[in-house]
Amino acid sequence: MWKVEFRSAKLQNEVEAMIRSKVLTVEDRRIISAWIRQVSFHGPDSLQKDKKWQDHELFDKWSGYRSSSFSNRGRIIYKIEESIIKIFIERITVDHDYRRKK
Repeated sequence: MWKVEFRSAKLQNEVEAMIRSKVLTVEDRRIISAWIRQVSFHGPDSLQKDKKWQDHELFDKWSGYRSSSFSNRGRIIYKIEESIIKIFIERITVDHDYRRKK
């Protein structure tokens, strides 16, 4: 079983703010939960095999990270750390925005 975590408390707070402001919809949250369940039980390789996630590797500033779709514009940006079998969610964006925040 894989462990999925937010990279930081700051990111968790950002996501909670997105939920409170309804930027992240109930449907978005349901799909993100399904993503977490899938990767937790079946591993990150299952995301690449399941076309609905449109999972792919990222490049340039996001080299070493991957992205999965949870809506037309929403993305889960994550990194796999196999040595400790953890997957850290780096960012959730509802508008396909890959800019890195400082």
